Amino acid sequence: MTGARNRQPAAEQAFVNDRQKRIFEAVVLDYIRTGEPVASGNLAERHSIDLSPASIRKVLHELEELGLLTQAHQSAGRTPTEEGFRAYADDILEVGRLPAGLRSQIQKELLNADFSAESVFGVCSRALSKLTSHMGVVMAPSVSELALRKLYFVRLGASQHLAVLLTRNGVIQNRVVLTPQDFSQEELNEVNVFLESLESPFTLEEVRARLMKDMNESRSEFELIFRRAFLLASGASEAPPAQGEDPGIYMDGEGRQRLMDHPDFKDAEAMRTLYRAFEDKRRLVELLNEVTGGGRVRVVIGPSGEGADGLALVASPYRASGGGAGAVGVLGPRRLNYSEIVPVVDYAAQVLSALFRM
Repeated sequence: MTGARNRQPAAEQAFVNDRQKRIFEAVVLDYIRTGEPVASGNLAERHSIDLSPASIRKVLHELEELGLLTQAHQSAGRTPTEEGFRAYADDILEVGRLPAGLRSQIQKELLNADFSAESVFGVCSRALSKLTSHMGVVMAPSVSELALRKLYFVRLGASQHLAVLLTRNGVIQNRVVLTPQDFSQEELNEVNVFLESLESPFTLEEVRARLMKDMNESRSEFELIFRRAFLLASGASEAPPAQGEDPGIYMDGEGRQRLMDHPDFKDAEAMRTLYRAFEDKRRLVELLNEVTGGGRVRVVIGPSGEGADGLALVASPYRASGGGAGAVGVLGPRRLNYSEIVPVVDYAAQVLSALFRM
């Protein structure tokens, strides 16, 4: 591999001149379009670059030295490196406004979903997959931060209870709560009556704070109910969703299959990379949590950690009532069409934010 000496990480360098930036952008765009190493011969003609072939080759060599391009051997074309894709996303990518037709399609799909978390987030991940031809991913907000209109508990079995949460905007979420002691449905009903007395909207954190105050002030027969309610509310804020093993993460199945069928993942090692990314979602959850702390779309190269350097994640935060935050994104190969995908992800986040603030 040429250009391996004196490389600088892309995050620590800038393009020396506009000529480097323009030629690098041309290589990235050709590689995204074809998936093949880009030869220098036709760059000038395809991208109206007013330079001689020798000058273009000189700039390509400079870009290799910067660690932005790589070349399998001297006679081969160039491909962007991981650092190169990051530089493209951070310093070059220009994103236009999403066309009205796509905005209308996203609104229609999300606003027509059944008001359950599984439906809203599932529909969103499917819509992202369909619109981008890659895999849509949605992370739900932390349930402890959601503004709730109603909360009640149903007994499932010994020390196992179902928490049903109705958010202020009408989205329903279910959590299975395990408690150190068993409660009968009659005991749960006493808690439910107390919760009905709370002024809505409220968050689980507010409920716990209120219960702590009431327990400290009360020495009456209601203290047992307060303690019971505190235990159940605390469990509901920490419990995973009732329907799955991956708390708060919704990944579209069809998009997953489409991603596995992508030509960039046809060889055995790339397929193993993809399976690792699906099986261990901890790194993806960490990255989506990081995204929720920002205010804009982020492009992350290699989001699933070691061995997954062929993947890219485009993600954006959305805000729910009560201060909660989640994230929506698209997972795909490095050579995503970022200029088309970024506005789709950004607008889906805007629609989810509006939906959760109704």
